[in-house]
Amino acid sequence: MSRLKAVSITGLSVLLFFSTLGVTFAQNESSFVRAATVSKREAVVLSVLFPGLGQMTVGQKTKGVSFFLAGVASLAVFVNGNEDYKTKLETYNRDKTTLSAMATADRKNYEDAFKLYTNLKSQNKRLDDLHSQRNTALIVAGVVYAYNIVDAIFFTPTSNESQRSEIRKNIIVESALVDRKPGILVSTRF
Repeated sequence: MSRLKAVSITGLSVLLFFSTLGVTFAQNESSFVRAATVSKREAVVLSVLFPGLGQMTVGQKTKGVSFFLAGVASLAVFVNGNEDYKTKLETYNRDKTTLSAMATADRKNYEDAFKLYTNLKSQNKRLDDLHSQRNTALIVAGVVYAYNIVDAIFFTPTSNESQRSEIRKNIIVESALVDRKPGILVSTRF
């Protein structure tokens, strides 16, 4: 059971790391900055709706996409684990009823009853593992959601602050030779 938790947490952590890394190289930050002003309040409301939306609207693309992917991945693992748990639980309950019927009906079929009993024990172990997996995924989704809201409230700048920092990042000042004389070259990218 603890091994399954460790694998689940490690897998989600690796997914979050690679999603952050991949998004960093995908596009430049200025492509997500909207021309319209987004208030911090609107960013918080969008982050409450789904993790990462508020961060993306104020121009923090990498952080926003990371929250978004972490939220989607943890919810997907939870939904998948929950459906798998329900299916296995139905099978377990059906086999348990069959074993109870075998125990009360006839005592001649001891070998079949023992096989069914050992099968029920392994199904029970698998159910415990699935229960732990879905609970872990739900806890991870909750932590991502909570951290996303805390980040949107305390650490996400308004759209104007983000745009000003983007403008400062895009201005490049270099020394250059202009007509064979030393000079300063100021350039920007749009």
